[in-house]
Amino acid sequence: MAGNITLTMIKPDAVEKNFTGAILKMISEAGFCIKAMKYTRISMEQAGLFYAVHQDKPFYGDLVEFMSSGPIVAAILVNE
Repeated sequence: MAGNITLTMIKPDAVEKNFTGAILKMISEAGFCIKAMKYTRISMEQAGLFYAVHQDKPFYGDLVEFMSSGPIVAAILVNE
């Protein structure tokens, strides 16, 4: 039986600074198995929908803008 499943996103600033490999190494060393991974860029609309739970918060607009400002690495992790 599979363990806990979660989504992680390596954010645009970390991707830009070439920290993706180091972050993925830490994730793996913490006992997570990467089941799927995608290098992509999300639109402002997609970010707005994903973070809709925060739309009433003062940081919402900045968050949506930041997350759509460059490529991200999205991964599905399983802790088996």
